[in-house]
Amino acid sequence: MKSILELIEKKNQEYAQLPFFKYMEDETINPRQKLAFAPVIAPLAMEFSELCKRILRDEPTTDYIQQMVNVHTHEEHFHWQWLLEDMEKMGIDYPMRFSDAVRFLWSEHTLVSRSMLPLFERYTRGAHPIIKLVAIEVSEVTANVFFRSTKYAALQLQETTQAEFRYFGMRHNHIENTHTLHTPASLQTMRDIEVPEEIRQQILEFIDVAFEYFTDLINEFFAYITTHSYQEPFARVYQSERSLRPV
Repeated sequence: MKSILELIEKKNQEYAQLPFFKYMEDETINPRQKLAFAPVIAPLAMEFSELCKRILRDEPTTDYIQQMVNVHTHEEHFHWQWLLEDMEKMGIDYPMRFSDAVRFLWSEHTLVSRSMLPLFERYTRGAHPIIKLVAIEVSEVTANVFFRSTKYAALQLQETTQAEFRYFGMRHNHIENTHTLHTPASLQTMRDIEVPEEIRQQILEFIDVAFEYFTDLINEFFAYITTHSYQEPFARVYQSERSLRPV
């Protein structure tokens, strides 16, 4: 497994160079604008919870790798609640018609965000526990890069609002770096796992697909925050979607 973990780290370093992360480092940009993509990440946050509970978790089990997976799913599946809290504290938890909420969630702006579950399910449903573990590891390393980039904007907002931003701020960043899966003992256990040759190619294919997905996802966030103001994050969606007429 050591070579697979090294490959994941190499791809993660490339992922960390995407324009979105440079944008988040720009101190001249309003922190609210930096996090204006928050509504776009909502489908992903909910889908990841579902992935943990319905696809990755398999209880009870006597397989030690599956047990590692199970522990992680219990640590991860509730984080979407922090996102909803942060959106309220950011002042973008607007009352809206149900039809408008549906329009946004199934709009072109969330196309990538809402496609994680079927993509990951294709590779992990009923799969060997090692494949599930790799899926978690790719998700974790990319999440670490992402939440390191959002925590500074969240900290700035905390100073002005006197409210903790648990999803985009230090709480989530700390949790991502202290999961049981990333204790020294667990990391060594992962490195020592012998990967059967019959699933190695499937794992390598998944790693390529998963990093392509997370790259597209971050680019989707970047496209949103560079075209939508935090003051009216849904305005363009309403204008474009409501203008459609039934054929």
